[in-house]
Amino acid sequence: MADLPKQARAVIIGGGVIGCSVAYHLAKQGWTDVVLLERKQLTSGTTWHAAGLIGQLRATPNLIRLAHYSCELYANLEAETEVATGFVRHGSLGVALSEERMEEFARGAAMGRMWGVDAEMLSPEQCRSSIRCWT
Repeated sequence: MADLPKQARAVIIGGGVIGCSVAYHLAKQGWTDVVLLERKQLTSGTTWHAAGLIGQLRATPNLIRLAHYSCELYANLEAETEVATGFVRHGSLGVALSEERMEEFARGAAMGRMWGVDAEMLSPEQCRSSIRCWT
């Protein structure tokens, strides 16, 4: 856009994941006069470096719900907008090196499951049997 509007209901500074998310959600609420300002290219800053890192097991229920919502949103965004996002859900694996960390993982997985996150605890034997080696 060469010329900026003279006024807007909302002006968002920064075209990273947060700025784009705010603009998206305002538009979903029917706001039509939203301006998003970015100095270079959308998501080219810090967001680009962390693309795809959506860990859903967090410390509080609200953070879990927010991360889970984000993951579901990204999974459905291409169908909604007809714009290819390249989003692929791969999952993640955390390794506990102490009993305390194992307990923390167990609590986090249980809390995550309460909010719809697909989380399970694997034994060392299950991990060994499911490891794939690439050459």
